[in-house]
Amino acid sequence: MTKPTIIPNWKYQKPSKGGYKGLKKLLKYVSHRESPDHRPVEIDERWTDCGLGQGWREVYENAGKLAGPYVLAHHMVIAPAPDLMALVPEELRHDMVREVTERTIEAWHEARGLNTPEFSYVLHDRDTDDDYGMQMLHTHVFVAGTIENSLGERESHRVDRQQVCTDRGGLNREDNLHHIARQEFEMLLDRTIGQEWRLLREAELEQQEISQDIESGSGRSLEIDL
Repeated sequence: MTKPTIIPNWKYQKPSKGGYKGLKKLLKYVSHRESPDHRPVEIDERWTDCGLGQGWREVYENAGKLAGPYVLAHHMVIAPAPDLMALVPEELRHDMVREVTERTIEAWHEARGLNTPEFSYVLHDRDTDDDYGMQMLHTHVFVAGTIENSLGERESHRVDRQQVCTDRGGLNREDNLHHIARQEFEMLLDRTIGQEWRLLREAELEQQEISQDIESGSGRSLEIDL
């Protein structure tokens, strides 16, 4: 399956003056963004606190306290594919995106041999930018810059490129963020709506291959000799 079922994006802010300023700006943006119909999002719908804080001010303050020498805070966006989320009953979608977010964060750190750090996230509901205007639920996740070890000490941990990329064999690694996010989301899809979605994706892939063959001139001729 070449078309991703979910796209996680990872970045980080440095513990510099610019990093603190950038983090505050980003936290305020994700906290106050409106819904697609311009309805202000209720405060209890905005933040899910998994240890880093409830609300942008708490997250900002705690991120500063838990910052490391190289990372102020990690920022991740976790976005399931809109066409697959459309197959999920509407009343289950928000909880499903929250669940895949938390499972991905926990599993990614576990795969790297680390404890799960403090994190908090915001669920956003927007429409895609294409002509279809599909619902695009996604989360913005903020993760502490250090992690507590078994002795209760805070430590900084490097994130290698291969752990967050989709090339250079990254997807084949058990500790790769994309690998883990896809695994977790696909398992939730199977559990929630069954495996029919896999057949739909396979049909889409076959259609794409046929279209590419026709465009490149390598497909079977459709002309009939008379």
